[in-house]
Amino acid sequence: MCPQCALSSLTEGMCSHCGAPFSDPTLNARSDLSVSSPPTGPSSTSDLHLASHTQRHLEQTPPNGQNGEPPSTLNPQPIGSSDTTIYHPIFWGRGRTLFGIFIINTLYTLLTLGIYSFWGRVRIRQFLSSQTSLAKIRFSYHGTGKELINGWSKAMVVFGIPYAFLNLVPLFWDQIPGWIPNALATVMVLCFIPVAVVGSHRYRLSRTALGAIRFSFRGHVKSYMKIWFTGTFLTLLTAGVYYPYFENARRNFLVQHTYLGNRPFSYQGTGTGLLGIYAKALGFAGVIIIGMMRFLVSPEMLTSWEPQEWKNFFLNPWFPAGLLVLLWPWFYLQASKQRYFWNHSSFGNAPFQFTASTWNLIELRVTNFLILVLTLGLAWSWVQIRNLQFLYYYLGLHGPLDFHQIEQEALDASPTGEELAGYFDAGFDLG
Repeated sequence: MCPQCALSSLTEGMCSHCGAPFSDPTLNARSDLSVSSPPTGPSSTSDLHLASHTQRHLEQTPPNGQNGEPPSTLNPQPIGSSDTTIYHPIFWGRGRTLFGIFIINTLYTLLTLGIYSFWGRVRIRQFLSSQTSLAKIRFSYHGTGKELINGWSKAMVVFGIPYAFLNLVPLFWDQIPGWIPNALATVMVLCFIPVAVVGSHRYRLSRTALGAIRFSFRGHVKSYMKIWFTGTFLTLLTAGVYYPYFENARRNFLVQHTYLGNRPFSYQGTGTGLLGIYAKALGFAGVIIIGMMRFLVSPEMLTSWEPQEWKNFFLNPWFPAGLLVLLWPWFYLQASKQRYFWNHSSFGNAPFQFTASTWNLIELRVTNFLILVLTLGLAWSWVQIRNLQFLYYYLGLHGPLDFHQIEQEALDASPTGEELAGYFDAGFDLG
């Protein structure tokens, strides 16, 4: 079995799926040389296996006679503090390899009545991490299926069984008003969501490493619960106006408490800046709706309210076209939020830069949708890799990185929060 992609297909000392040499324990990927200028955007017709930026890296000459293979540990050569290189993450995996893992996971999960799904998730995370590199250094994932199933068992006892019991109360005790168990179940969900978010971040990051240095998350549930309940209350009180401030506070907490070794990440965004993005998106949506009403609705329809006229309105071929145009503000909101979040984040003294535009995101989502429809969902693996390559293509980290100054300070974490996040679909990666 290949220790990199976890598929049983080794021929002549090399995996036929991912091409990793069996005899080399480090399984180094090809070099992802740093790029000093931001990318201009991938072609929508690029190969599903590798984004076009990968070829740009391959065309450069590997330094120090490394034959294009990045080390599996941190680069011992210090990067000077005057280094202003832009480092782009690179994903080297192929869709067919991920598809093979997905098929095997599905088969084993069915044969074991779902028990193998925990190990299947680990295999996917290990593959995605091992095929990603930054500044000639590979990522790795060290979680295990046993940890996940133990965490799931604890989450089931702490949350799953009590929540199911509250939902069954109205069926067995008619004298108890239905709103009482429903209210208690809602309160339980509101209490456990912050526990799940913090726990999943702490566990996932503690099992992820860049080279030999582990990530860690050092935020506390009590602090996040304060942000969560205050933000939820103020968002309801202000009819949603406070939500951008709430979202920014959550982002600030999660980023500020994330570390690689002893070096923290930082975030400088504000709720006011995020509010401006939401206001623009709502403004664009309002303009589109007003334009549709003026173009498709006559004054007589607004005064008479005849059912036949409104039926003709909804059957008008321009009506679905207008609905599609309404998706543009949503794409604008998603792209702008990602740019704002990344462009206000940094790793030590190295700021992030995300340059994807609204149109770039629309092109990616529409293409992915068509690929899934035309292949009846079989191209799911390639779509996931396209999403990763899109993120890495437009995401850059400005030097200096100074990896040689980072010291290991990994912290242990329980997988219980990870499994609670699964109940709420609050995970944050592809695994």
